[in-house]
Amino acid sequence: MRQLIGSLAKCISVFALPVFTESVSAEPFPHAVPHAVLSKAAHIGSPSPAVNAIAAKTPMVGEKRTSMTLLSKIVGEVGEHTVTSREVRINDAVERAITHHLTNHPANSKASESGAGVEENRVLSGTEKRFPAEVGRVLDEWIVYLEAKLLAVQPATKSDVLSAIKAIQEFWAGKDNWHDLEVSNEELREMVDRKILTKGFVKLKNDPNLAPISDDEALAYYRKNRLRFGSLPFSSFKDSIKSFLTKSQTERRLAEWREVLRRKYKVRNLIAG
Repeated sequence: MRQLIGSLAKCISVFALPVFTESVSAEPFPHAVPHAVLSKAAHIGSPSPAVNAIAAKTPMVGEKRTSMTLLSKIVGEVGEHTVTSREVRINDAVERAITHHLTNHPANSKASESGAGVEENRVLSGTEKRFPAEVGRVLDEWIVYLEAKLLAVQPATKSDVLSAIKAIQEFWAGKDNWHDLEVSNEELREMVDRKILTKGFVKLKNDPNLAPISDDEALAYYRKNRLRFGSLPFSSFKDSIKSFLTKSQTERRLAEWREVLRRKYKVRNLIAG
């Protein structure tokens, strides 16, 4: 196996292969990926995630190989992790299934932000217009996850993970396009664990009590925008102004935090739309 990985690494360093194969259903041939993405594969004995992905999906001796092959391209990098188009598709499917489970939407609804405008019972395609945005969401999820692990944030409970996995499996039961992705139990468990931990950490950072708006700040906004409020006194708008400023400040703080994390973990979105 070590010799096989070494050979693969040499091939990638010489020919700068833009894609690697996975023994699943066919998908349109992806766009080329910059050579720099795969350059780490040249280090023999320390293969990059791309090489590991190739090795992980290479059928063992005697293992049945399917007749069709999916070409999964590298679409981004975050820290030491390489994000592939297959991971993005799986992540989107998992997100929609969890959202359906939590909000109890019917199976043909458009419940999640991630799956907006798409029937929930169809797995995202790498050619869809919203695919680049989903790549960005996966990268952002990874930076929050890496930061949460660094800060030793409380991990997801076993019961929460198992409950989510059950919901995902029930949601996609009988769907060929999900089955074609060949998601292993371990792969699904790791993704669900990461997703739950990330959502919990974002919820903590999103707590409005971390930076409450004072009455003086609300009054200053009222005075600055006096014409918008007509002749009614400040007391009539105080609560709504504080809610508005709290929401705006929280969103701005989260956006700035994510931007810091993108730089910290050296995020690269290779197909940003």
